Amino acid sequence: SNNWVIAGSRTETGMPLLANDPHLGIQMPSIWYEVGLHCEPTSQACPYNVIGASFAGVPGVIIGHNDRIAWGVTNVNPDVQDLFIEKVNPENPNQYEFQGEWVDMEIAREEIRVAGEDDPVVLFVRRTRHGPIINDVVGGTEEEWTFGWQPLALSWTALQPGTVPRSILLLNQARNWEEFREALRYWDVPSQNFVYADVEGNIGYQMPGRVPIRASGDGSMPVPGWTGEYEWVDYIPYDELPRAFNPPEGYIVTANNAVVGPDFPYFISMDWSPGYRARRIVELIEADPSLSVEDLQAIQGDNVSVWTREVLPYVRALSTEDPRLAQALGLLQSWDGRAVRDSAGVALFESFRLHLVERTFADELGEQLLRRAKGDAVVALLDLLPDPNSPWFDDVRTPETETRDQILLQALEDAVDELTETLGSDMRKWRWGDLHGATFENQSLGQSGIALIEALFNRGPYPVDGTIATVNNTAYSLNRPYAVSIVPSYRQIVDLADLNGSLSMHTTGQSGHPFHPHYDDMIDPWRNIQYHPMLWDRAAVEASAEATLVLMPVGP
Repeated sequence: SNNWVIAGSRTETGMPLLANDPHLGIQMPSIWYEVGLHCEPTSQACPYNVIGASFAGVPGVIIGHNDRIAWGVTNVNPDVQDLFIEKVNPENPNQYEFQGEWVDMEIAREEIRVAGEDDPVVLFVRRTRHGPIINDVVGGTEEEWTFGWQPLALSWTALQPGTVPRSILLLNQARNWEEFREALRYWDVPSQNFVYADVEGNIGYQMPGRVPIRASGDGSMPVPGWTGEYEWVDYIPYDELPRAFNPPEGYIVTANNAVVGPDFPYFISMDWSPGYRARRIVELIEADPSLSVEDLQAIQGDNVSVWTREVLPYVRALSTEDPRLAQALGLLQSWDGRAVRDSAGVALFESFRLHLVERTFADELGEQLLRRAKGDAVVALLDLLPDPNSPWFDDVRTPETETRDQILLQALEDAVDELTETLGSDMRKWRWGDLHGATFENQSLGQSGIALIEALFNRGPYPVDGTIATVNNTAYSLNRPYAVSIVPSYRQIVDLADLNGSLSMHTTGQSGHPFHPHYDDMIDPWRNIQYHPMLWDRAAVEASAEATLVLMPVGP
């Protein structure tokens, strides 16, 4: 996800601008529902005057603004899950050892009703002090509890009682930075990067969340549960979590990248996003000293990949006597580097990216490990490319010693072969959108296996711009290219100079009914980086109203 906030010193109006686009799995209906909650009049008994996006069934607004403040979120992705290896009593499978003593497990009987079956499937969930044991049902419910393996208990902050609903309602009522921070004390799971702006001209950042402090270790590997050496001893105190208020740079950006440096006194994570999106957003912000709402729209729709831009010089420096590869190199040399749907250059480069990972790492890692590590391998390539003789480029399966440039040419040839087969022999007619489509599958019946039902409930594929780690992040799985799997699920831009000038858009529509006109009417505006007003004043809402539903209380 992306969010950023710009101080008035860097905007056309002299007041802050706040942008947010959370990236989530593609789905239909949209995960978001746009809503305004306006008490008239606002009072202690009815304090809400807020607008933004929420989840169906969740009270309040998750992302949005009220009449005083605005906020947006991205995932911090802290390490809040640990696996503890439990030692089970061989005389009693319902006991486990902790610090030299046998302790009774908590056992919960769960029944799962299965269609067509008279009797339910019964599961016994065993829980230790560290959490539920997760691997005792892998072999099926008919398998006996056995001792030939080590039970793994999952400690996870999300398995503990939480207070996020309270946080949301307090956040919706917050009037200033202090009340905003107080509301986020109750935001425990999942931890988010909150950016903030208010009508007084302030901007800020706060990371909330319950992040464990471990007696030992960092949670990256399963640890013995019986010794007590790796227990969670506390959580990082809220007032010591990262935050910022009116920083001198005049902006704050987060995009799942590291929000702390190595000198931060607590461990949060070792699995940050590599930061390509954040770097590009900062680059675009710093390129313009006077930003407008329109400028932020352009940033949200930006399709330049930092990773691509750093790899392209190595490719463009290649030479070959093969006419087809020479034509491909010419295509990449003339490409502007933007991942837009009608571009042949990005289609070729994205195929090249995948084949380069295969050519570089498959010989050392093997198929299974590479499949699991492709994302990390893509990041690692940037560190390898400056060394033309890095041993990683040598294919250990051949007697020759391959160099970087040889592997680059081989990957390019692989890409040309692939796209010739899938898109035809005329490179000038290759289009990224013919490979890279967004298909919105209905969550209930979209994978029914019945073609007629799927045709009624699903929409797409739609050719879209963007790719992996562009600001307009229409990512795909490296193991299942090139169909879109992650999207900017909602876009929001809040103008603190004029709340009526704020904009938003989510992916599909406000309705979950496939025959309703608002089931899919947002898809085209969404993929074309278009917006609708976040209607704020009552007069604006009534002027745009399509229908009005009045709920009247009924007497006893």
